[in-house]
Amino acid sequence: MPSLSPGTPGAKEAYGIAILRNDYSICIPSKALERYNITNNDLVLLTSTRKGEGGLAVLNYNYAKQTVFSQIIQQINDIDLLVYIKSRPYALTKVLQNRVFLNNDFMEACNLKIGDKLLVIKSTTIAMSFSPVEIWKIKFLKRGFTEAVKNLEKLDIF
Repeated sequence: MPSLSPGTPGAKEAYGIAILRNDYSICIPSKALERYNITNNDLVLLTSTRKGEGGLAVLNYNYAKQTVFSQIIQQINDIDLLVYIKSRPYALTKVLQNRVFLNNDFMEACNLKIGDKLLVIKSTTIAMSFSPVEIWKIKFLKRGFTEAVKNLEKLDIF
């Protein structure tokens, strides 16, 4: 798994770039599946990333239910049902063929559209983020991480 800023302490782990496909799916890179111990048919919790940025976070259901997310999971009554909790969107879904499938409501809630290029990156120990590449480029350039911007081009596309 490449680091976008090799040798920089605390640099984010990047797994690749996922493109939101016409079938409303995003592929989870194999290294990310491995890192978060997710396999096909596993249940995952989806939520939005930072407000106003667009993107989503994918959490291993079994890990999430052992954290503060357990209270959220208890409020979701069905798979693929969008639920707002404290004005934040959540949904449970299954991983199918290394992909998660979104619906229109969830895509709208996370400011996503078909064709979006999303950087798949380690967010926390239980969540991976799928955030628009352009947002990361802006963040990196603001902080002077020009090498990270160049290294985005080297990531595998899924």
